[in-house]
Amino acid sequence: MTDWIDLSFDLNPDMWIYSEANYSDPPFGAMKWTDPETSRYEVWALSMGTQMGTHIDAPCHFVPGAATMDAFDPQHCFGRFRRVDAARPKVDLSSENWAGITHLFLDARAAHLASVEDIEALLKLPIPIWVMVGNLRVDHPDGLWFHQRIAGAGKFLVEDLNAEGSGALPETGEIITTPLKLTGLSGSPTRVLIRGT
Repeated sequence: MTDWIDLSFDLNPDMWIYSEANYSDPPFGAMKWTDPETSRYEVWALSMGTQMGTHIDAPCHFVPGAATMDAFDPQHCFGRFRRVDAARPKVDLSSENWAGITHLFLDARAAHLASVEDIEALLKLPIPIWVMVGNLRVDHPDGLWFHQRIAGAGKFLVEDLNAEGSGALPETGEIITTPLKLTGLSGSPTRVLIRGT
């Protein structure tokens, strides 16, 4: 069996934060709250956004009133994945080929314009968790169409993975996705590890 591959970004004050013309996610902050010299133990105060670093989006991140993070089934913290190359998304969609698969691992590292039809075909699979490495571009005028469509289908999306230096990723294997147990929120920072089998 292969070693675990950690695809999570470090959380620290120097990390990349999502921003666009008139918006920016909250920055990461860590302040020492107390230490052993004053309280006999060390505690830090953290501040961050729900979509910080490697994270999972709950459907409500894009669909008002949809499922929040507390609807994430803890059984899906550990599961099996099948990798789909976004540049060649034509895969066998028969149910027997996806038996036991809990996570669709979408590899979007290659520069490729995915078609709406290919994404719609994959959405028909009864896979509750999508994990995306890279930045998927879809042949659709709305740059947020993919995220809105995933959310509209009631699926949780793990994204912003750190695959730098990981090389070729396995086609299938075990996966760990462990978000924080947050109630009523739209997402959570998440640790993601995979290993091929």
